[in-house]
Amino acid sequence: MRLWRILLAIVTVLSFGLAISPASSLRAQDYPSRTVTIVNPFAPGGGTDLLARLVGQKLEQRLGQSFVIENKTGAGSIIAAVAVQKAAPDGYTLLMATNSPLSAAPTLNKTINYDPVKDFAPLSRIGSYIFILAVHPDVPAQSLPELIAYAKANPNKLSFASGLCHR
Repeated sequence: MRLWRILLAIVTVLSFGLAISPASSLRAQDYPSRTVTIVNPFAPGGGTDLLARLVGQKLEQRLGQSFVIENKTGAGSIIAAVAVQKAAPDGYTLLMATNSPLSAAPTLNKTINYDPVKDFAPLSRIGSYIFILAVHPDVPAQSLPELIAYAKANPNKLSFASGLCHR
């Protein structure tokens, strides 16, 4: 146990030393040196837009550089994701991503021209929310496996609604 504490102390001191070294402080000052664009895949005034604007404002205050929110709506968030994917990979064009462009859209639309794992790198988790799957009381399903079985046994009988655009 004592050895563990000594190792932890050494790692802590080394980490602190690296964090305050001149090289690391110079790197931190290099970014951002110009305006950063945060691309929001949803309409102005919505929850994601509000969150992007709050994050952008805090980043402006902390980093001393402008953060502009650009709303690129449409195609279930695919338009925004493609715009960010095609931007220079320099950290000056960011995607305010939800599950829509990175998991739902690629699952629902096989013609997407981006790979959500290879083409994007996560920077930070900003928040979370709960997904709800609900069915009409007349649907004879009390669980997800029952719903899947019912849907397979009754093709074209069920319909659904979602915040995404589907084709």
